[in-house]
Amino acid sequence: MRKKEQKINPILGRDDKNVDLIKFNIKSEQEQYAEIEKVLKDIYQEDLELNKKHIYKVIRLTCNPKNDYIFLPYNLKVTKDKLSLKFKIEPKKQIGKNWLVFSIWLFIFALAAATYAGFAYLSVADLNKDIDGDGIPDINIDINKDNIADINIDIDGDKKPDLNIDYKGNRKARFNIDTDLDGVADKNLVNTATGGKCSLCKINCDINGDGWPDLNFDIDGDGTADLDIDVDADCSPDLNLDLNGDEICDLFCDTDGDGKCDNKCDKSEVQIEEPPKGSGGSGSTGAVGNPDIETSTPYIVIRYTDGETISVSGLLPNDQELVPGYIPGEIPIKEFTVENLSDYPMLYTLRWKVLSNNFVTNNLKYNVIGSNGAPNINDLTIPKTTGTIIKENIYIPPRVIQKYRIEIYLQGTGEPQNEDQGRTFMGSLEIAI
Repeated sequence: MRKKEQKINPILGRDDKNVDLIKFNIKSEQEQYAEIEKVLKDIYQEDLELNKKHIYKVIRLTCNPKNDYIFLPYNLKVTKDKLSLKFKIEPKKQIGKNWLVFSIWLFIFALAAATYAGFAYLSVADLNKDIDGDGIPDINIDINKDNIADINIDIDGDKKPDLNIDYKGNRKARFNIDTDLDGVADKNLVNTATGGKCSLCKINCDINGDGWPDLNFDIDGDGTADLDIDVDADCSPDLNLDLNGDEICDLFCDTDGDGKCDNKCDKSEVQIEEPPKGSGGSGSTGAVGNPDIETSTPYIVIRYTDGETISVSGLLPNDQELVPGYIPGEIPIKEFTVENLSDYPMLYTLRWKVLSNNFVTNNLKYNVIGSNGAPNINDLTIPKTTGTIIKENIYIPPRVIQKYRIEIYLQGTGEPQNEDQGRTFMGSLEIAI
């Protein structure tokens, strides 16, 4: 029988790299990130779409006080050997047939004896699953390498975490804790707040339905929100913002528990994970973006689905019936997205750019419907002057797209509104950093 052809590893010949940890450890966090990123890019080149999870995985290895190793895609073994970090292709050891059979029986016995009913639905093949295709595990993560899931455990196989959910990828169980090992979460539960229902959710609010909380994080499980608190129920954090996932407030901090900022209240005072030197500018507010932009450069863009300009004319008040023979104008709806193309969290302001507005009253209103952390605000008045701010300091995590829908209407007053007949409005929305 003809032997199966062995595939050639595409990174073969590019893998023999070394990092001097003596020099590496005295560098800044940004410089360390840049050095590991360069080494991995030299190795993988066009054969792998490198992302920050690969880089941070290597950096975490350098922090290990003991000699250890990790594997990256294409069997790239990264070894911490005393004061050196070595990159070398090394096939993972294959498990012998007899040992495999014994391991299977041992695992079956362990499952039968375990009181943790939830783990009966998990097998070794289900551990450390990557659900977003970036090569880094997201659910059923085995922290201590005992072939049992410890973090982000998916009990029902829907690719969403159910038990021991971590906070912003820190690999520490913070939410849906199973304290009695019965396979059911019983402490610090995640609460659903999808569909803009943020006003009904007080702690650990999942606003996009992926299983991980997004707002009002209760880190210590005392029933009170600690970080990324949504004060005005618009599905966007306003207070105690943790920008780097270290469980410490970085911006708009409330230190006395009165629900108001009293420390780091000016975002200009806070440095939000600046990129490595020479990586580019501080941001952009362009209407279009370059999808190939370097991700180490903070860059945010607004994209319109059907053009930038919003035009309003011929609206009827929303409390009046349509007069026979009258053809009203279309109800204006504007949809757009705001995208953070970089690997750094950012804050931005959403505001109006008014080209013309000759409405006499203040009855021309609009609603803001946002998703994925974008604000939700109703019954706002269309401004008459440019630069009017809709919402300041909107937090957008790295590599995230927030969707917006703006609905404009003429609010009824119960009386004729002849003064607004024939009036028009024209403008657009823009973002500022």
